Amino acid sequence: MSKEYEVVSHPHLNHINSFLVRVVERTTHIHRDLEIGMVLEGSVTLKIDGHSYPLGEQDIYLVNPMESHELVAEESGVLLLAIQLSPQLIDPIFPDARNIRYQGSANLKECFHDVPRRYLILSAVCIELSYCYLTRRSGYEFKCFSLAAALVHLLHTTVSWELMRSQDYLPMKQRTDRILSITDYIEQNFQRKLLLGEIAGREGLSLTYLSHFFKDALGMTFQEYLNQKRFECACHLLATTDRKILDISLSSGFSDVRYFNQTFQEQFGCTPGDYRHGKENVLPEIRMLTHTTQSFVAPNDARLLLSDPRKRLWKELEQDSLSSLFQE
Repeated sequence: MSKEYEVVSHPHLNHINSFLVRVVERTTHIHRDLEIGMVLEGSVTLKIDGHSYPLGEQDIYLVNPMESHELVAEESGVLLLAIQLSPQLIDPIFPDARNIRYQGSANLKECFHDVPRRYLILSAVCIELSYCYLTRRSGYEFKCFSLAAALVHLLHTTVSWELMRSQDYLPMKQRTDRILSITDYIEQNFQRKLLLGEIAGREGLSLTYLSHFFKDALGMTFQEYLNQKRFECACHLLATTDRKILDISLSSGFSDVRYFNQTFQEQFGCTPGDYRHGKENVLPEIRMLTHTTQSFVAPNDARLLLSDPRKRLWKELEQDSLSSLFQE
């Protein structure tokens, strides 16, 4: 099973990220953030360390930091709301936050089975946090922080948890720091000629050790990962700009446009030009190098998709004190 280390960015707020995404498949990946997700449309199976959790509409899932996970939906895909919280958000008031591991089912509906009212509040808080994050009205930073705190409080007082021992955490941290150092460097340099030997020298590692470490940590070879980054960049430029194919090929790190066209055809089943002009029809059938098929929903569309469930949940909670505190 392939495994990928994902570096979560927080483009608008430190330590908080939220988005809507349509997924057919998201292969096994790992990141440092706590992830809470809600199924808005469709169904999906969440796989965590060999365990499978079927999720339907309105189900909420939880993935601990540094927990490898995978999402597999039907051909029609699934619409997910995702919230990612860095442990650094909580660290100033709870220094052991990075060591918390929530226990039990990853499907939180099962964990909240005996407290359905709390699950309703959890759902409302998730949707309101995402809506607020995407809308970014004046003062949204404070509201998002408050909602994130409410979310963590609901989890911490309802779901069983334990603290990871320091002797288990430190080796994980060292491994994570090395992966971050390597992937950050690739992110900054994939658009030029980049060799594994250069990274090995920078990290003070032998080429053989780094090659094995890379395969073990990310589930793919260095060259496969590098090609993936270049393809992601190329696809983004094809979908969002009118730049020439040659220009995109060079800007993405492919020095030979013939190789770019040939490999694009082999991996995606279409030419770069076909992808650009028919991307909405082609995308659902595409499997990228990591077999990931997902597309992020634009903020304006995401707000519209959240509008109805947001109103419905606040109506159900209109007698709850949390409603008057967080609803606009």
